[in-house]
Amino acid sequence: MPLLWENLARQLDSVRAAATTTTAVTDGTGGVSRQQRLQAALAAIEDKGNPLMVESLKAALEGREPRMELPELPQGLDSELSGPEAYLKAIPKNFQPPQ
Repeated sequence: MPLLWENLARQLDSVRAAATTTTAVTDGTGGVSRQQRLQAALAAIEDKGNPLMVESLKAALEGREPRMELPELPQGLDSELSGPEAYLKAIPKNFQPPQ
């Protein structure tokens, strides 16, 4: 899960780092501006996309930082373990791979 968030953050950083909305980007986008690309992306995912992705796109269109209200972690997860380690720990003993 952390890799998913890191990937999303990297993508949002690259969108925010693009040229301003008044200039056209001509590096393979066919002269479509950043604002138009963001609006097209928002239209594509608005009804069926992840709420955090929708909020991120709306924030990018409005020129602000997104409000990320991440869900709470499920009870019983050990925050000291990484994703794969936590997953393996949650598997019943008879199904765990040999160590």
